[in-house]
Amino acid sequence: MVIAIIAILAGLLLPGLASARSKAVSVQCLNHLRQWGLGIQLYATDSRDAIPRDGTDSGGQYGVDTGAMEGPGSPRDPMAWFNALPPFLGQRSFAGFSTNATATDPRELWPFPGKQGGFFHCAGARAAGGDAFMKRGAFGLFSYGMNLDLKLQSSIRNGVQGNSYDYPMMPPLSTLPNPAATVSLLDQAFSPTLEPCTPDPSRNGVFPAARSERLALRHGLGSRGGANLAFLDGHAQFFRRSYLLNPTPGREEKFLGEVMWNPNRDRY
Repeated sequence: MVIAIIAILAGLLLPGLASARSKAVSVQCLNHLRQWGLGIQLYATDSRDAIPRDGTDSGGQYGVDTGAMEGPGSPRDPMAWFNALPPFLGQRSFAGFSTNATATDPRELWPFPGKQGGFFHCAGARAAGGDAFMKRGAFGLFSYGMNLDLKLQSSIRNGVQGNSYDYPMMPPLSTLPNPAATVSLLDQAFSPTLEPCTPDPSRNGVFPAARSERLALRHGLGSRGGANLAFLDGHAQFFRRSYLLNPTPGREEKFLGEVMWNPNRDRY
């Protein structure tokens, strides 16, 4: 009888505990993104209205594709958000973690969930034991990413090449029309196996910038699951993934008034 009562109580309590833990993780992630959002504000104030680069080179690529370990589109790119913003927040830059010359595992060299550099990662990001990150994560791994479409100069329908600001340029903060609705950073899918919600899960976690199609699905449960977003005015908020995306995730964003990815999305 006692065992049966304990089992019933456990059945009643455990879902509540799981929900409370999930909420706590989401709140911690929101706090991280608010800090990153504040970093953009401070950076712009100190840099004549400039915002940092999203981590890509003039061709919109990153080291995982080009092999670059130095300069534009690399883990040590001084103009990239993950190196430019941390000093304004009292944090070590992403490149500052690469000084451990004895590390052979990229998970020990760069910031990684549950290990070093927690500020760079969502508190809910996890990797499965069998995850095979591209290039073994040699260029760093990211569960947060900067909005990839901020550097576009017209609709994504016009492509990316020739439609983006050249490195290291980004649009001045004051020229962006709706900072309270324009995404600055996002909670992006990380594990290739635990978050297979993206068009190409094999690329999860390896790129420092993303658009809406790579939103995470790790906060909340089931159809109510979603991701946290930071906006250019500095605030952060949770959104359900199903609300933010078209039925089939793609490069073109779902047109919503309160969430904008491309500030020039109406320009064709």
